Amino acid sequence: MTALTTLPDPASHPGLRLMEATAAVLRGERTPARPTDVLGGAFLDGETPVPMVGGAAAEALARIANLEAIDGRAREAAHRAGRGLGEMLDLPDPLREAVFESMAAGRKWRFLGFGIRGLKLKIGGEGETELLRIEPGHGVAPHDHDGEEYTLVVTGAFHDGHERFGPGDVNIARAGFVHAPLAEKDEVCFALGVSLGGGARFEGAFGVFQRLTGL
Repeated sequence: MTALTTLPDPASHPGLRLMEATAAVLRGERTPARPTDVLGGAFLDGETPVPMVGGAAAEALARIANLEAIDGRAREAAHRAGRGLGEMLDLPDPLREAVFESMAAGRKWRFLGFGIRGLKLKIGGEGETELLRIEPGHGVAPHDHDGEEYTLVVTGAFHDGHERFGPGDVNIARAGFVHAPLAEKDEVCFALGVSLGGGARFEGAFGVFQRLTGL
């Protein structure tokens, strides 16, 4: 297991910032407050309190309960509509937001191997930031790297032939390090990957397929 603190400065890349924020949610930590949140709080602290009208608190609580009910029905409908969308809704925020924003921008899931799909996230920065979905018991073919690859396990777990990685763990691979992540058999494995300085170079038959298709 590689500690998240060994990552480069997350401020240097939007994909790494997303990885840091997602890992914080997985650890049960609050994400850092945005500057606008801090400024808004400062303005509120400087305001003079105004008495609430009668029944305002009860009305506010009723509206919150109604919103929660709507959100619950939306989740239930999404799960009924399809497992794929339900899985997306269950991703940690802000990863979920990045996924839906990328899909709204026209990004689609692509085939990366039997039981493996990838969604390139539209968040900018050098290299690629991609969400991987690996079916239980499936894995990525053995491969090396031209640059550096950082992979955060979001759900499930995989073993790369060297170590086991579960939710919140980060797998770091550099040039010369050959590995073959294989998802465990009891749960779909979602993993957030950031590739810098070049992509993966597959070995064997899948390497030939990669060169022919440009994957």
